[in-house]
Amino acid sequence: MSAIASLTVVPRDSITELARLARTSPSSFRAYLAEHGSRARQEYDWSGYCMLYVLTYLEERDIDLEPPELNAESEAINSVHGLTTLITPSPGLPDQLDPGAHREEELAAHFEEMGVDFEESGTAGLDTLRLLRDSISDLRDDQVLLLNIG
Repeated sequence: MSAIASLTVVPRDSITELARLARTSPSSFRAYLAEHGSRARQEYDWSGYCMLYVLTYLEERDIDLEPPELNAESEAINSVHGLTTLITPSPGLPDQLDPGAHREEELAAHFEEMGVDFEESGTAGLDTLRLLRDSISDLRDDQVLLLNIG
């Protein structure tokens, strides 16, 4: 079984409509996302599971990527679009995601705790943090990063 992580930049004012469409018409949701979203500048080259494990790693360290005000929209979108996290630009968040603030050994240990043990897991974790940091740093205030693992 495999998973893919994708990052899509969407206008912040489209989130309510995306959530509405997720509740009412999954096919319209996908069409609306394709029309109004754009791929993040960088692609994610690791398995989507690596992204998932980094998200749980961050959660365990109280680094919350998703603002609470988007919880309802996120839940609606999750119902049709796999595991989705909505991320907005937030002061200090890029610093928290700086790979230099995390140790490769800690990331590898977390992957192992999750039942995944491969030689490059620490590198995958640092690459994931770097991608998240850079993608969030690129966001304007009127944009949201839609991170999907599916």
